[in-house]
Amino acid sequence: MEHLIDPALLDRRVSIHLVGVGGNGAQMAACLARLDIAMKALGHPYGLHVTAFDADRVSEANVGRQLYSPADIGRHKAIVTIHRLNQFYGLDWIAHPVRYEAFETNRYSPPSADILISCVDSRAARRTLHEAVFDGGGRYRYWLDLGNTEVNAQVVLGQGPGRAKGEGIWRLPCVTELFPELLDANVPDDNRPSCSVRVSLASQGLFINDVAVRFAAQLLYELFSKGRLCQHGVVVNLESKRTGPIDVDPRTWERFGCRSVA
Repeated sequence: MEHLIDPALLDRRVSIHLVGVGGNGAQMAACLARLDIAMKALGHPYGLHVTAFDADRVSEANVGRQLYSPADIGRHKAIVTIHRLNQFYGLDWIAHPVRYEAFETNRYSPPSADILISCVDSRAARRTLHEAVFDGGGRYRYWLDLGNTEVNAQVVLGQGPGRAKGEGIWRLPCVTELFPELLDANVPDDNRPSCSVRVSLASQGLFINDVAVRFAAQLLYELFSKGRLCQHGVVVNLESKRTGPIDVDPRTWERFGCRSVA
């Protein structure tokens, strides 16, 4: 089975909300800039426009493990990342140095875009994004989520309710449908700030972010270059060096406990 790209994304500038500009998000932003160039080279008329959200500032522990330098310490991650890409590639992307939920609350109308990309590290943040996708009245056409622990990562491209068009066409389930434990408020999050690179590496491997981001970027590249996907996600274990694709197939979704996709 395969998923065909939403045709609305083929003839206009594709808007993206990137939530979180840390270990995964900063690298994802850089990949999106490269994807923008590739899309235009392959004939897309307008490419991408990215708006990034992150209230965090660069700390010493981020240098080396994330795409930040000592000169960035104390500055907002969203502003550093987007300004750097705008200058390097001549883009007009936007950075909001606030939490996504705060930005959402302070607007007259909820923010919307074609694609939501989440690079967050807490269940509370994913619950907010889940609500934006599932209770937001179709504000997003796709939700691409990246998540990881020390050696494991999952990447899932999904669609909110009502996005499947036509008989026999399946909606891609989202990360919170395949991994519902990510919404469990009873499971504590360990997202305390690390005081050093050494401490941060004890809770998260040095290259797990790189692996997750490359798979996520590849999904988007295939979607826009080929117009179709046979897999819409992947599960990775760096310790065992194994990866498992998530096929566009209801039988695969059932193995995750997801039996109804409408």
